[in-house]
Amino acid sequence: MKKKTRVLVAGLGSIGRRHARLLSERQDVELTICDPVEEHRKDTLATLTNPAAATSDYPAALSERPDAVIIATPNHLHVPMGLQAVEAGADVLMEKPISDTLADARQLVAAAEKAGRFLQVGYMLRLDPGLQKLKTWIDAGSLGQLVGGRSMVGTYITLLNAKSPDRLHHPNSLIVDYTHELDFLHWLFGDVAAVSAAGAQLGRMELKPPPNVFQMILRAGSGALIQVHMDYVQFPQRRTLEVYGDRGAAVYDFTTGELKRFPHQREYQYEEHNVSPIAARWDDLFRQEHAVFLEARRSGRPPLVSGRDGLAAMILAETAIQAAREGCWVDVARLAE
Repeated sequence: MKKKTRVLVAGLGSIGRRHARLLSERQDVELTICDPVEEHRKDTLATLTNPAAATSDYPAALSERPDAVIIATPNHLHVPMGLQAVEAGADVLMEKPISDTLADARQLVAAAEKAGRFLQVGYMLRLDPGLQKLKTWIDAGSLGQLVGGRSMVGTYITLLNAKSPDRLHHPNSLIVDYTHELDFLHWLFGDVAAVSAAGAQLGRMELKPPPNVFQMILRAGSGALIQVHMDYVQFPQRRTLEVYGDRGAAVYDFTTGELKRFPHQREYQYEEHNVSPIAARWDDLFRQEHAVFLEARRSGRPPLVSGRDGLAAMILAETAIQAAREGCWVDVARLAE
């Protein structure tokens, strides 16, 4: 019988609880959960398919030598806890973003590489079947040369579901939280050369971190221009993506699962590719992420999203924040160095 992989899930907010619940379905995993709040541990244990150990003591849990640690704590704890996991000899699946600061992100990536530990960052939207299909269209040249795009995410529910009030007290949490967009845009369009951006604190919502509305324009190395809109306002949550090329365009609605490709021609027609709505497939995306993470670390294959990929998303986020502060275009190379 194959030895089970000993996995520690640290942090039991909504995302950590989902990780724990889905990992407990697997017969090849021996699970431990960790959170300082007793209620979080009890609530999580009640959702598990199979029994798991539970603790409030992260260093003690690491002393048991888990094979892998999934870190789903508030952003500012990612790197300190990631460094402890690496030092304990564990591989790490770090929930996005890799850190709340670029300097800390660099420190974790360097430490993992030096120790030879496997580090994957939780941008599991790369596994989304709609995005996967769009990627195949782009790679096959079906859209031609990409000239631009538009990405939008609006998510007040993130604030309502949060177990911690951290976002309300940390400026730019919106941009750091939704580096999902920056990761998959980099994946689809290639390297970004420069960013311009602006942010605002708007609306009459009770929860309103600064800023709660943010827009940026990414100029890809190819010259393509991509508009990105983020807000902590829209309720229910919405997420869409448009990609424009000289042979066609594509429009994807993550929420409904509707993906359309419009060929570049006079006749109005489109190819439709539907997947299930995001709410129905969310668990499956996490299951796939776990499968990819566990198999890659066993086989020695590269991570789905490496520490350096996570670092690239953070560099774009920090560049956008700096561009909004300075009110001008900022070259990505300035921070990448």
